[in-house]
Amino acid sequence: MDHRQALSGVKVLDFTWAGAGPRATKYLADHGAEVVKVESARHPDVVRVSAPYKAGIVDPNASGMFPHFNTSKKGMALDLRHPRGMEVAERLVQWSDLVVENFAPGVLRRLGLGYDRLVELKPEIIMLSMSIPGQTGPSAGMSGWGHMASAVAGHTYMSGWPDRGPVTPGSVVYGDVIVALVAVFAAIAALDGRLRTGRGQYIDIAQLEVMVHLIAPAILDHLANGRQRTREGNRCEHAAPHGVFRCKGEERWCAVAVSRDEEWKSLCGVLGNPEWSKGARFASLSSRKENEDELERLVEEWTVNYSAPEVMAMLQAAGVPAGVVQDAEDLIDRCPQLKDRGLFLQLEHPVMGVCNHPREPFILSETPGEIRTSPCLGEHNEEVLCRILGMSDREFVELQTEGICE
Repeated sequence: MDHRQALSGVKVLDFTWAGAGPRATKYLADHGAEVVKVESARHPDVVRVSAPYKAGIVDPNASGMFPHFNTSKKGMALDLRHPRGMEVAERLVQWSDLVVENFAPGVLRRLGLGYDRLVELKPEIIMLSMSIPGQTGPSAGMSGWGHMASAVAGHTYMSGWPDRGPVTPGSVVYGDVIVALVAVFAAIAALDGRLRTGRGQYIDIAQLEVMVHLIAPAILDHLANGRQRTREGNRCEHAAPHGVFRCKGEERWCAVAVSRDEEWKSLCGVLGNPEWSKGARFASLSSRKENEDELERLVEEWTVNYSAPEVMAMLQAAGVPAGVVQDAEDLIDRCPQLKDRGLFLQLEHPVMGVCNHPREPFILSETPGEIRTSPCLGEHNEEVLCRILGMSDREFVELQTEGICE
């Protein structure tokens, strides 16, 4: 049945690149907004030139990362440093409801597309910026990537093991995920506000500030108790055992977290109530914390006899929080929960063929998202210029041949 999507009719001009920005506009596009993503052959989205590539062929239209962040959008190639390119961008601003960017503060303003100029072009425009430091303050000139933001926001300091220095969380940039969702909420709030007031506004999201919210317990502990939380590895002061335990097979693990006395009793029952579990060493949370090294060794002596899914199933059935430590292959091919909910969709990409695409991490019952594959560089130039902006075929050909749209 044909149905109207939640954001049908919303028009978005997308100047974002890398992770957080494109992910935010992807969510808007997946739910019906018409999103025009602007890049250029000289300055493509950095994710287009990032591995992994399909079949190992280095091609800006074959990066496996790009579809992950850019589904359902229209792709526009446009040279913003050319006067005619800027004219096209300004016409797109007049078409748009929302303009989104995540460059370092001042980049779009220096190009001539700061908020003051956008308001001149369309007084009711909404602009959303999502830089790392925010648009004001002594660090407003800061630029960088998500791992740097993790360090500045306090995440890196608390990541790692007590006897070692801080570590970055591998290739995972948590800020890119949570900041994108915050940006979507802010954009929808501003669009709703304009429906009621007729007025647009400027949204200044600082990725740094969003990430500070994620470590609220550490902030509160310092404010209330003057304590500085440091690195705990896999441990947690409110639970024991709390960590990942080796299971049968190569590099197979299961996470276990026991915080309440009832959970401890259930864990002991699953383990067969061994003699070591009955002594004073493990009778309370405080005593288990005091003997945590030995406790973890004893628990792992049991987990290594079973596969990670078996450990999870037995413990969960007894009311003990436990979960398989899944790798990428598990998530895509084996996880029954993700399969049942259809997180990964197989869509046909014009260059890469059939590829897995993740849908958004939320489902609207009445207006579900409809995901289309990501655009190739400049794939929708003609549609944007001729249908959206109403240019003649002659104007379109001129922009193409002059290299302004390529």
